[in-house]
Amino acid sequence: MTREAYIRMTGATRCAVSRLPGGEKLLRLPTLVCASVYLLALLYLILARDIRLVRVLLVPAACFILCTILRPLIGRQRPYDRFDAEPVGRYVRGKGKSMPSRHTASAAAIALAAAYAFSSPAVTAAMTALCLLIGSLRVLCGQHYISDVLAALALSLIVSLIGYSL
Repeated sequence: MTREAYIRMTGATRCAVSRLPGGEKLLRLPTLVCASVYLLALLYLILARDIRLVRVLLVPAACFILCTILRPLIGRQRPYDRFDAEPVGRYVRGKGKSMPSRHTASAAAIALAAAYAFSSPAVTAAMTALCLLIGSLRVLCGQHYISDVLAALALSLIVSLIGYSL
């Protein structure tokens, strides 16, 4: 991606978001919905005294921790730092690294946890769509590169497959 392409992409996203009620604040909604679904899944498993609670807690935590460890090791700059251009939404220049996207990794881990906990095609489809929306927004808002999002999806898929199949 070039600086010009980055500025075009974030400019188009900024323009589209400015037309929405709530503007840039609305960008946080998918992440809040994802976290809420996760908390509801945990509550459901606690109330049901379901043994799957342990895996639904540990697998997403493992994804988050692994992602957090990998980011400084990989050391990739965020697009807005590399291109010295403002992304859409809240940001702190020079804060954190880009690869893999922790928001996307967490969303994917939560989507897979919900699929594991509920075994419902409707829940799986809805959570997959939410996860893909979060990953897409991370790119369109200029927070991450596409490869950061794809790496996060792969990481969560691998950790979840291992965690839920053991």
